[in-house]
Amino acid sequence: MYLHLNPHPFSILPSHPALLDETNTTSSTPSTPSRPQLRSFLHACLTESQVLLSSVPTTFRRHRKPRGAPPSTAAVHLYTRTDNGSGDYWVCRQSTHQDAAVTGSASWDEFRSGLRDNHSENEMDYTPSVTSVVKLLEWPSEVDVEGGWEKVDAHVNLITHTFQPTVLIAPRSFLVLVISADRAAAAGEQQGFVTVQIPLAVESSPDAIREKIMAAVPRNTIFASYASVEEVVATADGLQWTMATTSDAGGAIPQWIQRSWTMGGVPKAVVADVGLFLAWTARRRS
Repeated sequence: MYLHLNPHPFSILPSHPALLDETNTTSSTPSTPSRPQLRSFLHACLTESQVLLSSVPTTFRRHRKPRGAPPSTAAVHLYTRTDNGSGDYWVCRQSTHQDAAVTGSASWDEFRSGLRDNHSENEMDYTPSVTSVVKLLEWPSEVDVEGGWEKVDAHVNLITHTFQPTVLIAPRSFLVLVISADRAAAAGEQQGFVTVQIPLAVESSPDAIREKIMAAVPRNTIFASYASVEEVVATADGLQWTMATTSDAGGAIPQWIQRSWTMGGVPKAVVADVGLFLAWTARRRS
């Protein structure tokens, strides 16, 4: 299981020249488990993302009141759940948008270029708190994967958020594996794309990568974690945009504040992202 809040060690990642495993010189048996094959690993992560999203109507609690996210003209529905196994608290939002390059919405191409391509870098453009994105690792892009996944790419990003007032709130840095993929519109299936983010543990990174991490983050940063799945699919009613995330900001911020709408926690932030993205899309369009 990859989609949970507890950061994974780098040993879960597929082979990469920067991830050469150390071996036990006194034995022919490697001291670390062999790394997964790239396509099978991507297939496992993407399959898990679809299982999570398909469970939203049945295992998440839907909040009664839909929310607004100006300038979006679509209502945003909130869902939450606590995972019985891990205890992770998940927040999900879902909205359906007109497939058109108009005020308050966006076309399929605009959603795809903004949310699927250069996902983290674009997020830095439209999200005020994201102040740095550093790409640390990248695997061959546009890989086709079993199950109808096309043009799959995977990379490891270091993402830093800076909050105001900076004298009271320390920056948060997140180390995540980012996987993006297109879904072919096969018979009986909907055209779509998905971006999956899986947390990684800084302390498990190879020395060279850890040096890059420490050089890139603010001196007082707190390493936090999140997992997320973001998907857009074309439906008869329009473009359905779903995002689910579990996160922990770490530090001294209590969990009840992080989970509170009133206190500006994760539920409010993920709804606000809808408006931030569509406002940014409109600026790019003009």
